[in-house]
Amino acid sequence: MNHSSTNVESRTVTVPDQALLEALVDHSELLIVVLDLEGRVVNFNHACEMLTGFSAAEIVGRPIWTTLIPGVEVAAAQNATQRLSTEGLPSTFVSHWLTSDGQQRLLHWRNTTLLDPDGKPQRILGTGIDITYQEQAEAKRQHGAQQLRKLIDTLPGLVARLDRDFHVRFINVNSRHWFGLDTNAEMGKHIRDVIGDGGFNVLRPGFAQALAGSDATYHGPVPYARGGTRFIHGTCMPSHDERGKIDGIYISALDITEQQALRQQLADEMRRGRTILDHAIDGTIIIDERGIIQHFNPAAERIFGYEAAAVLGHNVKLLMPEPVQSDHDDYIRRYLDTGEGRIIGSGRDVTGRHRDGSRIDLHLSIASFTENDETLFVGFTSDITARKAAERRSRDHLRELAHLDRRAGMNELTTGLAHELSQPLTAIRATAEAFLARLEKGQVPPESLSKALQQISLQAARAGEIIHSVRSFLRKDAGHGADAHDPNTMINTVLKLLSHEIETTGVKVVRNLNDNIGHCMAHRVQIEQVLFNLIHNAVEAMANTEAERVLEIESRFDADTTSCCITVTDSGPGIADGHFERLFDPFFTTRPQGLGQGLSICRSIVEQHGGTLTAANDPERGARFTLMLPSFQEGKDHDSEER
Repeated sequence: MNHSSTNVESRTVTVPDQALLEALVDHSELLIVVLDLEGRVVNFNHACEMLTGFSAAEIVGRPIWTTLIPGVEVAAAQNATQRLSTEGLPSTFVSHWLTSDGQQRLLHWRNTTLLDPDGKPQRILGTGIDITYQEQAEAKRQHGAQQLRKLIDTLPGLVARLDRDFHVRFINVNSRHWFGLDTNAEMGKHIRDVIGDGGFNVLRPGFAQALAGSDATYHGPVPYARGGTRFIHGTCMPSHDERGKIDGIYISALDITEQQALRQQLADEMRRGRTILDHAIDGTIIIDERGIIQHFNPAAERIFGYEAAAVLGHNVKLLMPEPVQSDHDDYIRRYLDTGEGRIIGSGRDVTGRHRDGSRIDLHLSIASFTENDETLFVGFTSDITARKAAERRSRDHLRELAHLDRRAGMNELTTGLAHELSQPLTAIRATAEAFLARLEKGQVPPESLSKALQQISLQAARAGEIIHSVRSFLRKDAGHGADAHDPNTMINTVLKLLSHEIETTGVKVVRNLNDNIGHCMAHRVQIEQVLFNLIHNAVEAMANTEAERVLEIESRFDADTTSCCITVTDSGPGIADGHFERLFDPFFTTRPQGLGQGLSICRSIVEQHGGTLTAANDPERGARFTLMLPSFQEGKDHDSEER
């Protein structure tokens, strides 16, 4: 009945009783069809009707290939019928039948020829079963096997199966990348011939463990015969047959040579980094987002007096004095919320707390980094207690020098001060003597006496202001109390002190003072001393000038540096070219009686204020000194350390 047939043992079947044959055909669950020698359907049992959806009446009497056989299989079906009719040899084959709704069913047939009493072929009997689902299942199985093979071949590692004698029964295409071998050519070979004696000896204990029924893992180097030594992570698992008996080994291995090299490099770098941190002079402290100490190197132990074990796991604020200690957690939260840190990425001088409770002067630099999605902070601290003490001694020494410099300056102003004081004192004396004479003559009306007393009081107040200015200028400054001051007020105060010298020298003062300059943070007396020296030097520089003697003082706000800028320009001879480099050096002077300390002290004072003092020759006349001081920023805490 089809093109695909297989001959089986030849036998003769005689036609049985008709009623018995029909009963067997109708009640059988097998597909049973009987054809005449021309291929016409003689009998079409109930199972055939159920499978195809055709009734027996629709099929019986018609050639089987006109309705049930797909067109591509008709010729093969006719040939099979012809052979059965002539040769009478039983056969088995697989073919398709069409159903009434146009579907195809795959059937497995066993055919035999029915003979008449004379032994001649009379009918063809076919019995079959529907194997459509088996075919679909097999197709799915084969497709699944192909997909699984593709999946295994795309895995980054090596996958193989060995039998109990360690012969290769399967190996994925990665064997080409690992060993440069043809996958098919390795089938059936002993694994030793594939990986070499060295690799086999290293992995054999794992193979043996898998054959004994347990999974085995190997993590380490393997000296392969091809491709050299590789660092692998491999697993061996027992393979079982359909009865559950171990029949071999499954092998899965990943080549992690590069990762291991990177891991080793990272470990080496971490070891070097830890060695550097442990032997660094600066203390190194690492904290997490909660302020908890994660690392505390030996230098930090020496600085703070704690052993690392005593502080690890504790909040870093135990190393801080109040009020920073209470506020530190808020500083961290503010940075994590806003990303704005005042000290992170820069360095500041701060105060720490020793284990014994004493305060330590420190220089602190902080950096942040991310590890495992968590922000960590690393602080580098150095003990600057000795440096701070030296700075304090230096400041005290500078104040002493500045005080002496002011006193020396006042010695030069004695004549001017005498002149300034003589005027109010002379007025007081003249007024008092005039009224005493009138009192003796009894010619003092009450209203005249009141005016005289007011005049005496006014002149006494003027003399008091002069004395107060001199006393303030000569006062030994303690170095504390920096505050916001108006630069213009300080300029006018110094000009008043030097007014007599300016007048007697014939100097014209030009003031270009900007009312919007704002305020600067300064120790008033110290900055007035700087201005005193600059203006006094300018007046002296013009003493022997025949041309017009002009002193120009300008104040303005410099937006680029947010500074208060003051320039003092004279019309003197200017600064000689060879003097610029040494102008601010101690003991350098161009005056015969000078000590060479004035400008050196001035620059030190300005730099302690965070400002600059520079000198240059004006393009049109004389010398120009420029003083830059940080401006006072409203709302900024100028006294406390930035967090």
